[in-house]
Amino acid sequence: MKKTVLVLSFCLLAIVCKAQYGTQFANRGFENWANYGSGSSTYEPIHWHSGMSASGTFAGFLKQQIDISNEIRPGSRGTKSVRIYSRSIIGVSANANLTNGRMNAGSMSASGSGNYNYTQRSESVFNTPIATIPDSISVWVRFKCSDATQNAKMHSVIHGDTDFEFVADGSIEPEDKLVATALTTFHKTTNASGNYVWKRLSVPFVKNGPCNTVKYILFTITNCEGAGQGGDEDEMLVDDILLIYKPHLSTGFITPVEYETGKSIQIPFSLTGTMSPDNLTADANEVIAQLSDAAGSFDNPVELGRVTTDTSGIVEGMIPLNVPEGFHYRIRVVSTNYAMIAEDNGTDITLRPGNSLCEANELTCDVFPNPTKGLVHIDTSFASADLDIISECGKVVYEDKIHNGSHNISIDNLAPGLYYLAIRSNDRSLTRKLLKY
Repeated sequence: MKKTVLVLSFCLLAIVCKAQYGTQFANRGFENWANYGSGSSTYEPIHWHSGMSASGTFAGFLKQQIDISNEIRPGSRGTKSVRIYSRSIIGVSANANLTNGRMNAGSMSASGSGNYNYTQRSESVFNTPIATIPDSISVWVRFKCSDATQNAKMHSVIHGDTDFEFVADGSIEPEDKLVATALTTFHKTTNASGNYVWKRLSVPFVKNGPCNTVKYILFTITNCEGAGQGGDEDEMLVDDILLIYKPHLSTGFITPVEYETGKSIQIPFSLTGTMSPDNLTADANEVIAQLSDAAGSFDNPVELGRVTTDTSGIVEGMIPLNVPEGFHYRIRVVSTNYAMIAEDNGTDITLRPGNSLCEANELTCDVFPNPTKGLVHIDTSFASADLDIISECGKVVYEDKIHNGSHNISIDNLAPGLYYLAIRSNDRSLTRKLLKY
């Protein structure tokens, strides 16, 4: 019987954070295994399945086609991979098949419509919920077969709220619940000398379905893309599956906006997506805070500090003593793996020689009521000044002028949240927090 086929130079603080990878398959490194049947040969990797946990009329005819392997891909942090292999079942060569869903054996024909892999929503071990479409999927394989022209197949789909099926004849059901697809075929993995080697596959997701409701992800990999084809000696090792999410880096709002050289500074940043992929041997990611020149140019940036992380955080930096005085400095953050350059902080920063801010520190500014629902009164020692209200993400949402040291404004039209009042006059500045409820 045939089963389913498919298929700056100052660093004051270094914080190591857990990688922010987004939703992933459970047990994606195949380190954990469980027995799903009554015999010792019915074990499968937890949350991954072959014929041993199949449903369907002919499930009892299926034989073990999955095993633990201690052969791991280069640079792996784990100790196991999964081995899937073909074998004859009732005189038919049954493809090796691995899925995060469930297999159904409902037909005696290799390509019969009753043979399929599917998402089974009613049992959590046979489904993987997901909320967003990944950018791509990557997996390590070592594929061994006797026929040089034979293709293995990896197929993953994002689908809506249904028990979605990969049918043995290559079709999908129901088509109207398809959201996105990542699909590739590949030959046996050998080097120039003909030796079998590990290969990392990386396949983008393509939004190619009519459905826009992202609910589940279904993955299948098989050693032969055609039902009932291939030889009994065919096998594949699979390891370290990773869903890749497009990363994004941004510089946060920096306050205050006036500093002495030689002093510390905190640079917040937002970092999302897949950084330092753990199934790719690479250096850990660093986020580096950089200072522009006095005109805001980053042609020759100065490093303020760095942190080792794959998630959002703060760089605890220091402004070097030899930086010239100026009024139009900017700060940005960059990352090393994946390499990105964020937009700068969006607001000019004033730098003065060390111990020169005593005069500026004598400036006053009272903001009340605070928190407030609408009306804000400002009293300041500035006779006249420019006023900006800046959102927590650094966007200027209100601009005005202050005259005679006093000003009233209404923030009725602003959404509730934290804001910053930036007040500037003659290259001197003050920043105050304002909470709208």
